[in-house]
Amino acid sequence: MKFIIRNQADISNKFIRFAKWKLNKLNRKFDLVIYSEIFVQKESQSPLVYNATVKLGVPGPDIIVSARSQNLQELWSKIFQKMQRQLRRYSDLKSKSVQTASSSNF
Repeated sequence: MKFIIRNQADISNKFIRFAKWKLNKLNRKFDLVIYSEIFVQKESQSPLVYNATVKLGVPGPDIIVSARSQNLQELWSKIFQKMQRQLRRYSDLKSKSVQTASSSNF
């Protein structure tokens, strides 16, 4: 899987490594992700608010998930819960379409 990271908020590498680790974990679970792009920005200085958007390249339309928070740990938690939910929904739709295609052949 290919990673593209755009860190415009100057967050530490610890959080970038954590995001890559979580994305690898999701890819092992669902085995659908071809590439991922992570965009991290600061929205305001006082109070400090981060905005993160993750684009997952999957067969078909890409999955885009975004979240906003003052705390980076909370931000990544929100993002990965949303990504897991979207990947689960995508894999369910994909498996249903395969089942209907195979049942229509008989």
